Amino acid sequence: MKAPSSRIWSLFLVAGTTRPASGSVKVPAMETIVHPKRSAKDIEQMAAKETAAFLRRASITYLECCVSLMMTHLQREEVAAILEKEADMLRRLD
Repeated sequence: MKAPSSRIWSLFLVAGTTRPASGSVKVPAMETIVHPKRSAKDIEQMAAKETAAFLRRASITYLECCVSLMMTHLQREEVAAILEKEADMLRRLD
């Protein structure tokens, strides 16, 4: 009998069964991984750190998309001048 596809295998592995429904092929059961418990404060700090990292990446990606859009209808020098002007405004912002 033909072995199940890798997607089927992963479904069985996630479920933790030892064999597919057909019963012809053995699939190893998943091992339980035990992690030490973390305090709520540690989890909150980890979540805040990961949220900040995500927002930073998303903001940079958004900026890159905006620059790409500008480049579709403006000259490179125009885009550079606009961005330099915006950067100067940011530097002066208190």
